[in-house]
Formats: sequence, C-alpha cells, structure tokens
Amino acid sequence: MGENSALDGAVPRISQGIEVYAGKDGAVSWSGVELTADVMRELREGPWAERVGDLAATRDFLTELRGLATTDMETDTLKALLASEPEPLPWQVGEALAEVLLEHWHGALWLWDGARDRRTRKASLPGADLVGLCVADGSARLLFGEVKSSSEQSAPPGVMTGSDGMIHQLEKLSAKDDHLTLMKWLRFRCLTPEHKAAYQTAAGRWVKSMGKDVQLFGCLVRDTAPEPKDLSNRAKELAKTVVEPMHALLTAWYLPVAMSSWPDHVGVLDHG
Repeated sequence: MGENSALDGAVPRISQGIEVYAGKDGAVSWSGVELTADVMRELREGPWAERVGDLAATRDFLTELRGLATTDMETDTLKALLASEPEPLPWQVGEALAEVLLEHWHGALWLWDGARDRRTRKASLPGADLVGLCVADGSARLLFGEVKSSSEQSAPPGVMTGSDGMIHQLEKLSAKDDHLTLMKWLRFRCLTPEHKAAYQTAAGRWVKSMGKDVQLFGCLVRDTAPEPKDLSNRAKELAKTVVEPMHALLTAWYLPVAMSSWPDHVGVLDHG
C-alpha cells in the first residue's frame, strides 16, 4: 500500500491480460481474459510466487529456525525436514494467482496471506476462498469470493456446477448466514490503523444495507482455450440471486501453462 491510505487503492500494477469475452446481467458481470507470455513473466518474477509461498515471512521463519540449530546433528535434521517440504498444489497456486490479479486489477485488499493459515501440508481452509476488502473511489466494501482451477476440456467445467460448484458457493455467500463469521475473521487481521479504517468503512456499508452491500468475486483459472460458455450461462443463473447493491464479478483467466506445472512455474521452494 506504500504511504497511501488503504482507501486510495494504490497498488503496483502489472500488465493487463487480453479480454476475449465479456457480459453483464443486472448486478453480475463476467469476462474471460488471456494471460500473455509477458504477463506470465511479470507474475513469475514477483507477486505470484510471493503470494503462493508468503516468501518474506517464510524467509524470516527459516532464518530463525537455522539460528536455533547449534549442533551438526540438529542442522542436518533441519535440512532434511526442509527438503521434505512438498511444493504447493496446483489449486493453491491457482488461488494465489487469483488473489494477485484481483489485487492488481480489481481493487482487492488482502489483510492476511492465506498461506499462513494452513495448518497441514495439503489442507484447504474452511469457508470462503477469498475474504478481504474491495477498495474503489475512496471507499471500501466487504469482499467474499471463490476460486476454482480446472484443466477439464468441457465448458463449463465441473467445478462451476453442482452443490460444490462455484455458482452454488457464491449463492450461499450472497446470503447473510456466514457474513458475521467471515467479518470477524477479517476484523482480527486488521493490524494497521489504515486497514482498521477501511474495514470500518466496509462494515458500515454492510450494516446500512442490511447485509447486502458486498462485492463477490468468482475466479476460474484455466489452462484451456478461452470459451464463453465457461461463465455466461452460470453468470446469468447467479444474477437471479445477486441483486443491487450487491455486485458479483466472474472472471476466467486462461494461462498458456499447463495446470500440472503451475507449481514449477512459480518455483517458490528455496530453502537454501
């Protein structure tokens, strides 16, 4: 955020991808975006890898651990444990990419890195995938969302449909049932005066609108050719539930890198 207020929305920018389709139905918008080789290079050299691995905090953590090893046996044991740390799973890398792109292109403000909350090596945290604030025009709104990654050739892929699909999950997030739990989680991660002020603005809008003034994001990360059917019909279905002042944006990002190789692409594991 630099020296600016959290409500300024000032985030270092990365190059835009190429929008290949878009649509709107009421309070729901959707778009498909191809990420070019240049965009992928920018992401790989900076914010994507950082978000996947929480690199700055991880480096501090590892430095501290190494400082606690006082014998050769302890040092060797620590090296063996670090070498056994698995690489992030493709879905985790896809989720981190969505967070980075929403931050750079859509005003998302993340108050916490989700990588810090993983309590087991392959665990997915309960609740919404995305919890933060959406900052625009000098104001802030609560941000809730879901991320799905898929290599499936069908359009839409299975991750968009059914009881575990993105649309059903966003429909649930449009209701107020889980909002207080997510807001409580978010509030306790506001560690600076700027973030606390932005949260108060967003929470105030939520209260005044009786739980309706929320920004929803649905993110689909793909390694397939762009296909409007990935989003269009599902978005129109969501528009029956999401109405003003709530808004929802569904975005499909199409990567020129196979999903199975996303962890290798970002290459975050470097324990030295």
